[in-house]
Amino acid sequence: MHQIGTKRRKKPGTFTGTGTFTGWMLALAFFMFAGSGLAQSSSRASVRATVDSRPVTEVVVAGGNRALLKIAVAGGGVDSMSQMVASTLSHDFVLSSLFDVLDPKSFTANPNEGMRVNLESWRNVGADAVVKIRVTPRGGSRWRVEMKLFVIARGPVEVLSAPAPTAADPTGSRDFASSQVRGEVHQFANDVIKWFTGSPGSFGARLVYSAPIGRGQRGIFSIDSDGYGATKLDAVSSVALAPVIGPGGVYYSAGLPTGAYWIYRVGSPQPFLNHPGLLFGVAFQGQKAAFVVSQGGQTDIYRGAADGTNLTKVTSGGLNTHPAFGPNGQLAYVSNHGGTPQIYVDGKRVSPRGTYNMAPVWCVDSESGGTRILFMGRDAGTWDIFSVDPSGDVSTMRRLTQDQGSNTYPACSPTDGRTVAFFSSRGGLYLSNTLGQNQQKIANVMGESLRWEGN
Repeated sequence: MHQIGTKRRKKPGTFTGTGTFTGWMLALAFFMFAGSGLAQSSSRASVRATVDSRPVTEVVVAGGNRALLKIAVAGGGVDSMSQMVASTLSHDFVLSSLFDVLDPKSFTANPNEGMRVNLESWRNVGADAVVKIRVTPRGGSRWRVEMKLFVIARGPVEVLSAPAPTAADPTGSRDFASSQVRGEVHQFANDVIKWFTGSPGSFGARLVYSAPIGRGQRGIFSIDSDGYGATKLDAVSSVALAPVIGPGGVYYSAGLPTGAYWIYRVGSPQPFLNHPGLLFGVAFQGQKAAFVVSQGGQTDIYRGAADGTNLTKVTSGGLNTHPAFGPNGQLAYVSNHGGTPQIYVDGKRVSPRGTYNMAPVWCVDSESGGTRILFMGRDAGTWDIFSVDPSGDVSTMRRLTQDQGSNTYPACSPTDGRTVAFFSSRGGLYLSNTLGQNQQKIANVMGESLRWEGN
């Protein structure tokens, strides 16, 4: 692993989460936490709360500068496929928050270099590393794509290449269909990140979310983690909620004309789970699952096997929703059993400040091994993204966004835990690092219940 150095400064901020809780009708109980609060004003009738709702103490906002490694992406050509390869690699490097990608206008690659590098020339333009690419059409919508990473301090021999050589193909020069090329580029970007940090990136994985598709209607969508290819997924109902990626596909809750809500998997007309009550959501981890079940005027979390068998209720009292599994099988969720919606882990409240906190997700840093819980909290009528240690220690609470509109529904990259996705009222889907730095809009889409494949 070749560590990139960091230098950070801290910025003060306050989190004065105020407001009250009002649920939607039972048929939309899931959105009681996952959507309704977004449209409600901060001036409402008070609801009893047993937690500290006074203005909170100052919470430090992590921010500042990071020493980025300067990297150049060179070669390719002027054809559209070459341009796509170069731009996708460059975009991945920018979104990773690890690299300063040199503007191609700032250097002129020597055409005589080919897939090699002239160390002195690249030092002169300030490059620490260079990725050389070559894209060759092979006919029949197939392409030969070659990518090599050079680290200037390591000399003129590449430290990484793709496709990697094999015994059958020692040159590593395999051909790919047009539809495969973007995925290969993402994989190389992940490998470059791994070379420098010891753990790969998460590019190429999907994000799923729900979004309005008409009056009183919601659909489910998929988008690549670099903002490419937003796609509406097929659903059995025009009210499709809370999508997650689980065993064999995407799962969601569907509201049916009968008034029932059941869990379905995209592509199947049959319910995945038919359980007494209304089923408003699910979370998976390996062979485990957690379901949101509403019956008898209560909405609770049930844990069991991933196939929906052996379910046991693990919450009691209030309305409980938005389950999310931690790395060691811990279960985070939202509950209002104390009066207002808060984040809980295995029955213990872990959102130490504020009176309206929702949408927890786990984030495990692959380098440090540290674990955080991301969530959205309301602050004086707007929403922001926060993180906290799973212990709920107030001293560990951090704010990722502030004075940047409303920011909602965080998701964390599963492979490395370095990147946070969220929706922002600034007009789309954003990525940042886990300190809230390097915020980059990746798509002009808005929605709810954002989940990252693998997390």
